[in-house]
Amino acid sequence: MKHDRRRVAVTGFGVVSPAGPGLAPLWQAVLESRSLIAALSRFDASSYACNVAGEIPDHVFDDFVHPKKRRNSTRVTRLSLAAAQLALHDARFPDHLYPHDRRGVFVGTALGGWHEGGQQFGMLLERGARRVNPFVANSAPHFAPGVEIAAAVGAQGPQLTFANGCPAGLAAIAHGAAMIASGQLDTCIAGGAECPITPLVFAGMGRTGELSITTSPAARASRPFDASHTGLVLSEGACFLVLEDAQRAADRGAPIHAELLGSASSCDAAGLYETDPEGRVAAASITAALARSNLAAADLDWVCSHANAAVAFDRKEAVVLRRALGAATDTLPVSSIKGVLGHPFAAAGAFQVAIAAAAMAASRIPPTANLDQPDPACPLLHVAGAPLERPVQHVLVTSYGYGGVNAYLVLGHPDRLRNPAPGAEFQSFD
Repeated sequence: MKHDRRRVAVTGFGVVSPAGPGLAPLWQAVLESRSLIAALSRFDASSYACNVAGEIPDHVFDDFVHPKKRRNSTRVTRLSLAAAQLALHDARFPDHLYPHDRRGVFVGTALGGWHEGGQQFGMLLERGARRVNPFVANSAPHFAPGVEIAAAVGAQGPQLTFANGCPAGLAAIAHGAAMIASGQLDTCIAGGAECPITPLVFAGMGRTGELSITTSPAARASRPFDASHTGLVLSEGACFLVLEDAQRAADRGAPIHAELLGSASSCDAAGLYETDPEGRVAAASITAALARSNLAAADLDWVCSHANAAVAFDRKEAVVLRRALGAATDTLPVSSIKGVLGHPFAAAGAFQVAIAAAAMAASRIPPTANLDQPDPACPLLHVAGAPLERPVQHVLVTSYGYGGVNAYLVLGHPDRLRNPAPGAEFQSFD
């Protein structure tokens, strides 16, 4: 059956971050440039190159999860279930309205259950096979969070997991939006979850020099775009969105936080540790995302940037934005939330979407925390020190990953749905 393309609304946000449950505490921390990074407490990191992170205490999210699930699921799954539940509550989701086979679940996670996988491998070596948790083989793989969310919300439509690195959460959201726009689904839960705070990840990334080595004080360790940036700071968390057909959401009186306008993705295809030095591949994707959103570069009000304080990634983004947006870059504010949040890998893009929606609602662009002196190789219009007070109608959310993976999502203010522009619709990768 052929369907007209439909517009896509974000009606719910479920956020579990080092600031606590809910979007409001994270938004306040980002506005205040109040870092959520602290000394690692989960394991002894005194001998590691980096010993700080954005951690979440178990009680913050386990209270949202059934006791049985706490025993036989991984940390990333429990975070996902908590965030999905919060998203449904925020959306005032009407369980009776959408048939179960018209609901989907799309999850992005780069590492899945590495946390428990590493623990159980240590148990195997130390105490033998009979001491290994019998659930680890099925609960640790990347697909587990999506399966458990689908079961919890009765989603019998497509359930997919994206694992293409840091952009995976943004890719999951874009895919869910495309399926609603095409008429294949009426609603979905989409986002990302990550728990990278494990000894193996810290040891490996510390050895390759990717983690921040300026960790005292901890609150200053993550320094996106700053001349003194020395590496990223890992954090954990989950952020999920409820997406709905915009017309049906409006008909039921749903709270509409944003409209998803378009997206694009690409790969530099230069290997795991190399990228296109001229930014041509990524810039072409930004151009495509804007075209699919029926926008020009001058229509953007803010770039909610990936910038994670790793020198190579910050500089890549500056090159890409300059190439893609041209003269508009001189007047387009750019900032990153990772000076506050740290970098939760595949969950990062979903967190950025949530903060972008909050910025549209408040008409305030948050600053990049810990940005004192911009890196000369990142010549952008940085927002630093204090929020920028101005209307925010259109936001470009960016995400980059290892292997030169690029992903972009364009958001529009919810007022667009009350005053529709001619021909407005969600245009995805196709």
